[in-house]
Amino acid sequence: EFPTELGNTFRNLEKAGNPWGANREDRNAWIKECSFPIRVVEGKIPDDVDYLFWVGCAGAYEERAKKTTKAVAELLYMAQVNFAVLGKRENCTGDPARRAGNEFLYQILAKENIDTLQQTFGERKEKKVVVTCPHCFTTIGRDYEQQGIDITTIHHTQLLNELVKSGKLKPVANQNTKENSKEKVTYHDPCYLGRHNQIYVPPRELLEASGAEITEMPRNQERSFCCGAGGGRMWMEEKLGTRINLNRVDEAISTNAAQVTVGCPFCRVMISDGMTARSSNIEVLDVAQRLLLSVKPNSPGTSQDAGASN
Repeated sequence: EFPTELGNTFRNLEKAGNPWGANREDRNAWIKECSFPIRVVEGKIPDDVDYLFWVGCAGAYEERAKKTTKAVAELLYMAQVNFAVLGKRENCTGDPARRAGNEFLYQILAKENIDTLQQTFGERKEKKVVVTCPHCFTTIGRDYEQQGIDITTIHHTQLLNELVKSGKLKPVANQNTKENSKEKVTYHDPCYLGRHNQIYVPPRELLEASGAEITEMPRNQERSFCCGAGGGRMWMEEKLGTRINLNRVDEAISTNAAQVTVGCPFCRVMISDGMTARSSNIEVLDVAQRLLLSVKPNSPGTSQDAGASN
C-alpha cells in the first residue's frame, strides 16, 4: 500500500526513468553547459578511466543540483582525475520506489542499472563510482549488493577531500588564510550520508579548507535532523504539524551563519525552499560549490555558476 499521491512519481519512474518525468534525452544537457570535456561511456569503460561519475536524476535535471554536478566535474577535471559518465544510459537507482514501499518497481529499476554497470565495468575487479547524492550512494553501494554486484561507492566530498589533502586541489584558504577572514557557515548532515553511512568528517574538512568557520546546528552529525525529503517525501506534501524543512531551516537560521552548506541534492532543494518560505537571504550551497569558489576565486562567472543558491 502506497500513498496515492506517489502514483505520478511511480509512473514517471516507469516511463522516463526519473521521478520528474523529464525526457531521457535531456540527461546530458548539463554537459553542454561545461567549458571542459566530459567523457561519456557508450560501452565498456576505458582502462584509463578511474571513476565512473554517477550523476543521478537530480544532478542531471534539477537546476540547483546541476550546479553541484558541474562543480564536481570541474574540480575533478582541474585535479586531472580520469572520470567518465554514463549519460543517457543512467536510470533512477530506484531509491524513491523502495523507500516508499514499491519494491516491485525498485527491482525493475535496479536490474536495469545493474545490467548496465556490469556491461560497463566488465571484468574489472574494482568498480569505483562517485556520486553526489547520498540516496544513490546507499542504493548503489549497499542495496545493489543484495542483487549480486559489488560496487565501491564514493561520495563526492570524500574524493574531493582526498584531492585537497594530496595537493591536487589547492583552495586559497590553505594559503596564509587569516583567522578573521573566515566566513561563518553551518553544515547540514544528510541522513543517508551521516547516520546511514557515518560520513561526517570529509565535508567538514573541505569547508575548513575553503576558509569556512563552521558553526554547528544544535542537532548535528549522528543526531542531525532530516530535511524532509527522504523516504519518497520529496514528492509528497506535508499536511500535518510543522513542515520538516521549516523545522530544520529555523535551526540553521538560529546559528547566524552566512551560508548553509549541504552534501545532498534533496537537502539542497528542501533547505533552499525553506529559506524562501522564511524570507531569508541566507545562501544555500553544496560543499563542492564552495570548494570550487575557493580553488578558483577570481575566475569570471565562477560565483554565478557555482555559487547561486536559487
